[in-house]
Amino acid sequence: MTPKPEDMDYVCFTSVRFRGKSYEEIILQLKSALEEEYKSKGATSVSPKIFLQKSLPDAIIIENILVAEKSLPQTHPRLYVDPLCGVAVLRGSDIFAGGVIGIEPGASKDCPVSVYACLEKFNAGFTKAYTGATRFLGNGLLVMERKQLLGDIHSNSGVAVRMTQPLVVCPSFQSCLFQSGNLVAQNLPSLVCARVLDAQPGQTVLDMCCAPGGKCLHLADLMQLQGTLIAIDKSAKRLNTVAEQAVKLGIDTENFLRIHCFDACRLCDDNGTDAGEPDSKPPYRPKQFDRVLLDAPCSALGQRPRLLTSSDSSSQLSKTASQLSSYAQIQNRLFREAIKLVKPGGFLVYSTCTTRPEENERQVSLALQMNWPNLKLVEQTPNLRPFGIYQPDGSVGLVQKFDPEVPYDASDVTNACNYDTIGFFVAKFVVFD
Repeated sequence: MTPKPEDMDYVCFTSVRFRGKSYEEIILQLKSALEEEYKSKGATSVSPKIFLQKSLPDAIIIENILVAEKSLPQTHPRLYVDPLCGVAVLRGSDIFAGGVIGIEPGASKDCPVSVYACLEKFNAGFTKAYTGATRFLGNGLLVMERKQLLGDIHSNSGVAVRMTQPLVVCPSFQSCLFQSGNLVAQNLPSLVCARVLDAQPGQTVLDMCCAPGGKCLHLADLMQLQGTLIAIDKSAKRLNTVAEQAVKLGIDTENFLRIHCFDACRLCDDNGTDAGEPDSKPPYRPKQFDRVLLDAPCSALGQRPRLLTSSDSSSQLSKTASQLSSYAQIQNRLFREAIKLVKPGGFLVYSTCTTRPEENERQVSLALQMNWPNLKLVEQTPNLRPFGIYQPDGSVGLVQKFDPEVPYDASDVTNACNYDTIGFFVAKFVVFD
């Protein structure tokens, strides 16, 4: 694999979940489509490696290709995007109108543009020349009029630039392969997390903080749409996305998947006065669920790709000390609620997409130190990244921590894909009576 630029932390692999068709059939379709797509975007010298992740029977790994920056011209009119849009481009996306914040004079519809992400504070529209740090992302074709984009920068929607020569060539999730529902884009640790919960057909399963829905919809497939799957989130807007994706994938949202907008911190009614069964609206009585997934709100400092300045202060990473400390507090509240809802003998999985020990190992230690004699940390299957923290009960290596900062052998791609991931943490507990 090519060394990464110092100011850019891109992900070397894309992981996708396949459903409905056989692995062999999907691989044949992927190879044909991706070889053509990668060549059209400048990765002409190599074909992407595509292989089945050996521990996950429904996961395919696709190699992303870093194109030599010096081979891409940077002579076109410049188009500037915000950092979040820049990160999406590094994951294979085209540029949508909402992410554009400035265009140099001379750019017009159907002309090539050189795309740069702004890494420092900016003013949309650039009433003054932007002089801050940027990151070149590649070249694209402008498919909107310049005046249309900058006339009312908050009202535009749709694709503004189609990336024709991206710096990082990845699968495009706008392609027909992904629109069909046979392939679902999902980070590798998230795929692991859903399988660790071990949800079975016919069980009653709860996803406490389900949006944007990737793990929840994976659980639906693992349960073979049999039983009851409750999806909770307090954001109605994000829940609409979950519901739309469920319908697209053919998942029954009336009798099997039940989606509720509710505060998970109030999900269990200890008194039972207003509580119901899982087939009703929340809150619920204690000990109602065979499996509970708590993918907790977190600082998200494990998210990748990253666009970095010299001080590593890009907008998606800059958080105040008070913001960081607040996550551990809400995680602890949710953890207490989750434990009450698990049936005796049932499993609770706690996960985050951050690498901060205060939100991960510390939360596990607190749970085991609390007066919860009915809670025990247990082994995980699959376990791609066992992490050897010592727990009060003497257990070592039971949690999984995906930390992209850990060195690994890049020459072995079948193993490297387990390391070059987003930052993520998974802990699994059994609850006794």
